[in-house]
Amino acid sequence: MRIRALAAILCLLSGPLLAEAAETDGVAVATLLPDAALYRLATCGAPPGGACQGKVLRWQKPHLTLRIDPGGDPLPPGFVERIEAALTRAIREVNSVGAGISLALTDAPEADITIRPTTLADGTVLTASPGFSGRGTMGVGYMTVWYDRSNRIVEAVILISTSITDVDLPSVMLEEVTQSLGFLYDIEGPAYEGVSILSQSSNATVRITGQDATLLRLHYPGRD
Repeated sequence: MRIRALAAILCLLSGPLLAEAAETDGVAVATLLPDAALYRLATCGAPPGGACQGKVLRWQKPHLTLRIDPGGDPLPPGFVERIEAALTRAIREVNSVGAGISLALTDAPEADITIRPTTLADGTVLTASPGFSGRGTMGVGYMTVWYDRSNRIVEAVILISTSITDVDLPSVMLEEVTQSLGFLYDIEGPAYEGVSILSQSSNATVRITGQDATLLRLHYPGRD
């Protein structure tokens, strides 16, 4: 059974960061959807035939950097190395799709997307903290994006709990990285279990293929 990594959204305005949206829930589907309907679900939370729940957000940069920030929490031996291995695989999966966006791991002190290992336990209630997380409930993973008035994502942070298992880590990392690109809504329903990285109730997916690859190409068309 999956502990879904929740996504919180904050809006970056000209003044201080203002919390805007609450946690997103999975959008229920009964069967596999056409690509266009799945794209609307994943990017704006629209149920089949329904209206969007939120804004469509995307990065404007074609090349994004990702870094791991170990922070000050006492981490289990080898945990950062496990995180890096999972992140490297996730980056490779996204880049293999050939969409108009590419990812690269960096050792620089700043990056577009920051991965933070944390000892925060599953079920911890998070408050809005600029550069750390939005409001919500911690799972084994938790992703937050910040965006501007033009709906352009400007920063993302992914929290990975030290309580995560080796079995779940590859899928959870890939899901969080994928969602940080603007796919903020999970898919609720057995039709997508083991089929999509956005499935709310399964950690079986570790590749970006099929409709997931199509979603990336639709959101970031073409690569020069």
